[in-house]
Amino acid sequence: MANNNDESQHVAEYELLLKFLHQLFSYKFRIAMVAIVGAAIVAGISLMLDNRYSAQATVAINISEDPGGIQPNNYRGVNTIGVLEYDFIIDGIQANERERLLARMDSFGYISAFIEEQNLLQWLYEESWDATTQSWIDGFEPDMREAVKKFKSDALYVFIDKKTDLLNIRITSKSPEFSTKLANTFVRSFNEYLRKLDLEEIQSRRSYLEQRLSEIKNAEIQRSIFRLLETQLAVESLINARANYPLEVIQPATIPLFESYPARKQWVAITFVLLLFLGVVFVVSMNAVRALRRDLKAYAERFEPKKLNPPNRYHDL
Repeated sequence: MANNNDESQHVAEYELLLKFLHQLFSYKFRIAMVAIVGAAIVAGISLMLDNRYSAQATVAINISEDPGGIQPNNYRGVNTIGVLEYDFIIDGIQANERERLLARMDSFGYISAFIEEQNLLQWLYEESWDATTQSWIDGFEPDMREAVKKFKSDALYVFIDKKTDLLNIRITSKSPEFSTKLANTFVRSFNEYLRKLDLEEIQSRRSYLEQRLSEIKNAEIQRSIFRLLETQLAVESLINARANYPLEVIQPATIPLFESYPARKQWVAITFVLLLFLGVVFVVSMNAVRALRRDLKAYAERFEPKKLNPPNRYHDL
């Protein structure tokens, strides 16, 4: 008896599977037509969008976060002059030096300076710029805060490759040549920006030392200040001589051959597969609902026939 019940159950399941497959084959042309039409619509919409091209430059960050050697913690000079010289000469590496550099690259100060240097306001707000008259349309005045936000969201993408630990700088625009030029310029401009900040700090230290030199008459302190000035001059020479600091170009950006947006083929393929899947789910669900309603009606007719066929009072009279 148990074997007969198992065989009956398997036969019922097989018949249910055949029923669903029969329904799917009955609607196969409709499902395929809907998928093809939907994919064609997505392809048409994508053709209406402007092509955007991305150019990427790969650079190495020349910052030694673990220089090795002996770390002079809790330095104690033999006198005040020794402590002063140590503070001016030793420039310790911060533990989060790379994060600080990336934060400065993404900062409002550098991005706004880069936009002004490359005259990117007209490019960012090209719909409000009249190229013939070289003026803004209807008195439009761009806000630098909004421009920086727009540049970082629409054009700039900076990320570190986890495998190589190299920094990638990607620029996206409507022109492949412009994207390539801007990506390579971004690296050079950032190096110059940091070099300028370092030179300004050295100039500030030098001005302070020269001021103190003219005020102090102690010969020992004067000799110490001269040594500090000599050190600052050597540091300035090193900064000017380092062309690839802190970013060294490993792979410059090249002109892209294909657009990065919109991904038309990917969109069409995803839409076609998704509509096919939704079509199959719809047909299966529709037949499942029909079967459920039919079974519920049969159950009601078997156990509650009075509710489905109420007695006719006039017929009884």
